Amino acid sequence: VIDECSMVDAEMGRDLLSFECPLLVLGDPAQLPPIQGAGFFTSSEPDAMLTEVHRQAQDDPIVRMSMDVREGRDLDIGRYGESEVVSRSELDPDKVMNADQVLVGRNNTRRAYNMRMRQRQNIEEPLPVAGDKLVCLRNNRKKGLFNGGLWRVKARTPLRSKSSRILSMRLSPDEELTHKVTKVSVRQDCFEGGIEQIPWEQRKPYDEFDYGYVLTVHKSQGSQWDDVVLFDESFAFQDSRARWLYTGITRAAKRLSVVV
Repeated sequence: VIDECSMVDAEMGRDLLSFECPLLVLGDPAQLPPIQGAGFFTSSEPDAMLTEVHRQAQDDPIVRMSMDVREGRDLDIGRYGESEVVSRSELDPDKVMNADQVLVGRNNTRRAYNMRMRQRQNIEEPLPVAGDKLVCLRNNRKKGLFNGGLWRVKARTPLRSKSSRILSMRLSPDEELTHKVTKVSVRQDCFEGGIEQIPWEQRKPYDEFDYGYVLTVHKSQGSQWDDVVLFDESFAFQDSRARWLYTGITRAAKRLSVVV
């Protein structure tokens, strides 16, 4: 069973078909395709398409907002039940700080807003400290680490020397009622914005994380939170503006603030 099939690219799709077993593929064609290429399964005609929004769902303000965007209508500033569309000048900063998750469009915005949210918590240390929220950037199945997973820092081991570039941390899954603790080793470059310039052979031995207070909508696909603040940066995705905004809106389960 393959869920969120809009995220499956051609390479992964061919790998799945190579097992030569029946596949049940589920997904929403209005969501964003993979960052690289198009959705492998969404590019073909489905065997069945669900088109009716049931009355109970129609009464949900977040569903109404998502359907307005999906059908090409603009969202007006104002209240939508417990949710809202609000201008940046009217946004309450406490609402951002208290949200379960903050979403944006561009990586530059993500990095800047993550730093701002740490500063508002009076965290002056540029590297992760106990309590910091991190997002996993690369799978490590042996440790149970998956791309996009959110974690909290339990402790960070002091650097062995000033020249050391490797951080040793103990992490626990964010918002899970578990005492599971996972040890990770991460290059400092992950938190300084330069990890992409490091040769793969030097990156490969280590886990990769970044701050997770703010995520891009692309990174958030497949996840959902009760209370979401979404900064509308759909202008950066001209070819898929509506799909980007629709995907961001549908990450919220109970309350949503769209900041325009």
